[in-house]
Amino acid sequence: MHDVRTAFTSTSQPAPHKRAPGSITNRSVISNRPWCLPGVDNRLPQARRFRDLCKQFAQDAGGAEHLTEAERAHVRQAAMLTLRAEALQNAQVLGELVDGDEAIRLSSEIRRILAPIIAKGVDRKPAAPDLQSYIAQREGRAA
Repeated sequence: MHDVRTAFTSTSQPAPHKRAPGSITNRSVISNRPWCLPGVDNRLPQARRFRDLCKQFAQDAGGAEHLTEAERAHVRQAAMLTLRAEALQNAQVLGELVDGDEAIRLSSEIRRILAPIIAKGVDRKPAAPDLQSYIAQREGRAA
C-alpha cells in the first residue's frame, strides 16, 4: 500500500496533467461546434438559418470533414453575408427601400468567397458513371 506520510510531502510534485489523445474538451466552442457562434443564443431563427447555411455550404464543398480551418471561416463568412442578403430580399418584397448597390455587392462577395471552396468540393466528389458503364452495371446485376 501507499505510505500516507510520504504521499503528500512538500518534495512531491503533482503528476503532470495529461489529456486523452483526441480529447475535445480543451478546444474552443468554434472548434467543437464549428457552425455555432459563441455568445449567441443558437436557438434563434437567424442562428438556425446560419447553421443550416453553413452545413449546406460545407456539404457543397465536399463535406465539413474535408474543409481546412480557413475554408470553414470562409463558409461562416459566406453564411453571414447570405443572411444579410436574405434580409435585404425580405425588405424588398415587403416594399421597403433597399440599397441595390449593397445587395449586388453582397451577392458578388458570396460568390467570390464560395467559388474556390465549391470548386475544390467538386474535385472531391466521385465522377458520375457514363451511360455505357451504367447500363453494363445494371445488366450485370440483372443476370
